[in-house]
Amino acid sequence: PALAPRRVVTSPLVPASATAAVVAEALPGPPPLAVEWRLVERHYGAFTDKLRDVVRRDYGEAAYWRYRRSYLHRPPPLADDDPARALVDDTLLRLPDAARATLRPDAESLADVVERLRPFWAATRMRLVHGEAVLVVGHGNSLRALSVLVDDLTPEEVQDLDVPTGHPLVHRFTAGPDAALVPEVRGGTYLDAQGAEHAVTDLRARGGT
Repeated sequence: PALAPRRVVTSPLVPASATAAVVAEALPGPPPLAVEWRLVERHYGAFTDKLRDVVRRDYGEAAYWRYRRSYLHRPPPLADDDPARALVDDTLLRLPDAARATLRPDAESLADVVERLRPFWAATRMRLVHGEAVLVVGHGNSLRALSVLVDDLTPEEVQDLDVPTGHPLVHRFTAGPDAALVPEVRGGTYLDAQGAEHAVTDLRARGGT
């Protein structure tokens, strides 16, 4: 099939890596399965492992939207005595040395995630230039950040972008001058457009990605 990827790249975190393994096993080949630490979910600082409603209650609606949806704002840092600290520390211990040296230890803005994904996109872009189909499995805000690079989104555009769980988004490109990639459809197309639209509507009602 035209959409069968020759390479599957996944975040090392279990929600993504388990999905990637199932998909890779079902594909012809199966294709190589690569783990990329740069695809880990955004570090939400003090909001880590907290429900959206709890964050809204404790910090207020305006702060909730500023920290979660803006491009540049980082959430408040995670305190050393926060119950979620053990979860973050355990995740960092499972990552390679390069990840621990690169990731911010306190909290990340979406812009921070974009910057850590930039080398990954550069390498992936070269694979696409050579005609290789690649499947990327990540998390809501690592995929939003990747979309900034793939589609050259502005901070205002990505602020309104939501990524529904479990709905494959397909990007097709044509070759431009100097081996540039030109998206056929900016933003890509979902395999199940109607299902993705319903999922985004539900996601936004719960506070967005």
